[in-house]
Amino acid sequence: MKKILVIIICIINSPILFGQNDALYLLIEKPIFGHICNGVIETGFIVNSKDNKFVCDYYQFGINTFNGWNENGEDVFLSLKELRKEIDIDTIKYETISSLSNDIEWWDLHNKLSLKKKIFLLEKRETKFNSSTNKFDFKYFIVPMLYEGTRKNIVPTDLSINKG
Repeated sequence: MKKILVIIICIINSPILFGQNDALYLLIEKPIFGHICNGVIETGFIVNSKDNKFVCDYYQFGINTFNGWNENGEDVFLSLKELRKEIDIDTIKYETISSLSNDIEWWDLHNKLSLKKKIFLLEKRETKFNSSTNKFDFKYFIVPMLYEGTRKNIVPTDLSINKG
Protein backbone atom coordinates (compact mmCIF):
# COMPACT_ATOMS: atom_id res chain seq x y z
CA MET A 1 0.00 0.00 0.00
CA LYS A 2 2.87 2.38 0.80
CA LYS A 3 4.41 1.78 -2.64
CA ILE A 4 1.16 2.73 -4.35
CA LEU A 5 0.88 5.87 -2.22
CA VAL A 6 4.47 6.88 -3.05
CA ILE A 7 3.87 6.29 -6.77
CA ILE A 8 0.68 8.38 -6.70
CA ILE A 9 2.47 11.23 -4.90
CA CYS A 10 5.32 11.11 -7.44
CA ILE A 11 2.89 11.24 -10.35
CA ILE A 12 0.99 14.16 -8.85
CA ASN A 13 4.18 16.10 -8.08
CA SER A 14 5.99 15.39 -11.37
CA PRO A 15 4.50 18.34 -13.28
CA ILE A 16 5.44 20.60 -10.39
CA LEU A 17 8.99 19.27 -10.17
CA PHE A 18 9.77 18.97 -13.88
CA GLY A 19 7.36 21.39 -15.51
CA GLN A 20 7.62 25.07 -16.14
CA ASN A 21 9.28 27.20 -13.50
CA ASP A 22 9.11 30.75 -12.15
CA ALA A 23 8.71 34.05 -13.96
CA LEU A 24 11.23 35.87 -16.13
CA TYR A 25 11.38 39.64 -16.42
CA LEU A 26 13.32 40.38 -19.59
CA LEU A 27 14.63 43.89 -20.23
CA ILE A 28 14.76 44.52 -23.98
CA GLU A 29 16.14 47.93 -24.89
CA LYS A 30 13.88 49.61 -27.44
CA PRO A 31 11.81 46.55 -28.40
CA ILE A 32 10.47 46.33 -31.92
CA PHE A 33 6.82 45.34 -32.17
CA GLY A 34 5.85 43.55 -35.36
CA HIS A 35 2.58 42.86 -37.08
CA ILE A 36 -0.60 41.80 -35.30
CA CYS A 37 -2.01 38.42 -36.31
CA ASN A 38 -5.10 37.05 -34.55
CA GLY A 39 -4.66 39.56 -31.74
CA VAL A 40 -1.02 38.67 -31.07
CA ILE A 41 1.72 41.30 -31.38
CA GLU A 42 5.11 39.86 -32.30
CA THR A 43 8.35 40.95 -30.66
CA GLY A 44 11.68 39.39 -29.80
CA PHE A 45 15.39 39.81 -29.69
CA ILE A 46 18.39 38.85 -31.80
CA VAL A 47 21.75 37.49 -30.68
CA ASN A 48 24.77 36.60 -32.76
CA SER A 49 24.71 32.90 -33.49
CA LYS A 50 27.47 30.74 -32.07
CA ASP A 51 26.79 28.25 -34.87
CA ASN A 52 29.02 29.06 -37.86
CA LYS A 53 26.23 28.13 -40.30
CA PHE A 54 24.07 31.06 -39.14
CA VAL A 55 24.53 34.77 -38.61
CA CYS A 56 21.95 35.27 -35.87
CA ASP A 57 19.35 33.59 -33.69
CA TYR A 58 15.98 35.30 -33.24
CA TYR A 59 13.97 34.51 -30.11
CA GLN A 60 10.34 35.29 -30.83
CA PHE A 61 7.59 36.22 -28.38
CA GLY A 62 3.90 36.96 -28.75
CA ILE A 63 1.90 39.49 -26.78
CA ASN A 64 -1.74 38.42 -26.61
CA THR A 65 -4.08 41.42 -26.89
CA PHE A 66 -7.38 39.51 -26.82
CA ASN A 67 -9.55 40.69 -23.92
CA GLY A 68 -12.84 38.84 -24.48
CA TRP A 69 -16.05 39.87 -26.18
CA ASN A 70 -18.29 42.88 -25.96
CA GLU A 71 -22.08 42.80 -25.53
CA ASN A 72 -22.50 42.32 -29.31
CA GLY A 73 -20.25 39.27 -29.30
CA GLU A 74 -17.43 41.06 -31.11
CA ASP A 75 -13.80 40.45 -30.18
CA VAL A 76 -12.21 43.05 -27.91
CA PHE A 77 -8.47 43.69 -28.16
CA LEU A 78 -6.27 45.84 -25.95
CA SER A 79 -3.54 48.17 -27.15
CA LEU A 80 0.04 47.96 -25.91
CA LYS A 81 -0.62 51.07 -23.85
CA GLU A 82 -3.53 49.31 -22.11
CA LEU A 83 -1.46 46.15 -21.52
CA ARG A 84 1.49 47.96 -19.93
CA LYS A 85 1.65 47.95 -16.14
CA GLU A 86 4.05 50.27 -14.36
CA ILE A 87 6.53 48.56 -12.06
CA ASP A 88 9.26 49.61 -9.65
CA ILE A 89 12.41 48.09 -11.09
CA ASP A 90 13.90 47.72 -7.61
CA THR A 91 11.19 45.21 -6.65
CA ILE A 92 12.04 42.58 -9.27
CA LYS A 93 14.99 40.54 -10.41
CA TYR A 94 15.33 40.92 -14.16
CA GLU A 95 17.57 39.69 -16.95
CA THR A 96 18.99 41.53 -19.92
CA ILE A 97 19.54 39.90 -23.29
CA SER A 98 23.27 39.64 -22.65
CA SER A 99 22.90 38.20 -19.14
CA LEU A 100 20.32 35.70 -20.36
CA SER A 101 22.28 34.51 -23.39
CA ASN A 102 25.80 34.82 -22.01
CA ASP A 103 27.94 31.70 -22.56
CA ILE A 104 25.12 29.28 -23.35
CA GLU A 105 24.19 27.58 -26.58
CA TRP A 106 21.05 28.56 -28.46
CA TRP A 107 19.22 25.36 -27.53
CA ASP A 108 19.96 25.94 -23.83
CA LEU A 109 18.50 29.43 -24.09
CA HIS A 110 15.53 27.99 -26.00
CA ASN A 111 14.97 25.43 -23.23
CA LYS A 112 15.38 28.06 -20.54
CA LEU A 113 12.73 30.28 -22.14
CA SER A 114 10.42 27.32 -22.77
CA LEU A 115 10.46 26.36 -19.10
CA LYS A 116 9.32 29.73 -17.79
CA LYS A 117 5.72 29.86 -16.52
CA LYS A 118 5.49 33.58 -17.12
CA ILE A 119 7.63 35.90 -19.20
CA PHE A 120 7.31 39.66 -18.98
CA LEU A 121 8.81 42.22 -21.29
CA LEU A 122 10.41 44.84 -19.08
CA GLU A 123 10.35 48.08 -20.99
CA LYS A 124 12.08 51.35 -20.10
CA ARG A 125 10.00 54.23 -21.46
CA GLU A 126 10.46 57.97 -21.50
CA THR A 127 7.68 59.69 -19.58
CA LYS A 128 8.11 63.44 -19.32
CA PHE A 129 10.82 65.94 -20.06
CA ASN A 130 12.61 67.19 -16.98
CA SER A 131 13.58 70.79 -17.68
CA SER A 132 15.99 70.95 -14.74
CA THR A 133 18.13 68.08 -16.11
CA ASN A 134 17.29 68.63 -19.79
CA LYS A 135 16.58 64.91 -20.06
CA PHE A 136 13.53 62.72 -20.14
CA ASP A 137 12.42 60.94 -16.99
CA PHE A 138 11.96 57.18 -17.30
CA LYS A 139 9.52 54.66 -15.91
CA TYR A 140 9.52 50.90 -16.25
CA PHE A 141 6.59 48.87 -17.50
CA ILE A 142 5.91 45.16 -17.90
CA VAL A 143 3.90 43.41 -20.59
CA PRO A 144 3.12 39.66 -20.46
CA MET A 145 4.57 37.62 -23.33
CA LEU A 146 4.56 34.03 -24.54
CA TYR A 147 7.72 32.46 -25.90
CA GLU A 148 7.03 31.23 -29.44
CA GLY A 149 10.36 29.76 -30.45
CA THR A 150 13.72 30.34 -32.05
CA ARG A 151 14.45 31.10 -35.69
CA LYS A 152 17.76 31.23 -37.51
CA ASN A 153 18.90 34.16 -39.67
CA ILE A 154 15.61 36.00 -39.22
CA VAL A 155 15.76 39.76 -38.87
CA PRO A 156 12.29 41.26 -38.39
CA THR A 157 11.82 44.40 -40.44
CA ASP A 158 8.09 45.07 -40.18
CA LEU A 159 7.84 48.29 -38.23
CA SER A 160 4.23 48.99 -39.18
CA ILE A 161 2.69 48.80 -35.70
CA ASN A 162 2.34 51.93 -33.62
CA LYS A 163 4.37 51.53 -30.42
CA GLY A 164 1.66 53.45 -28.51
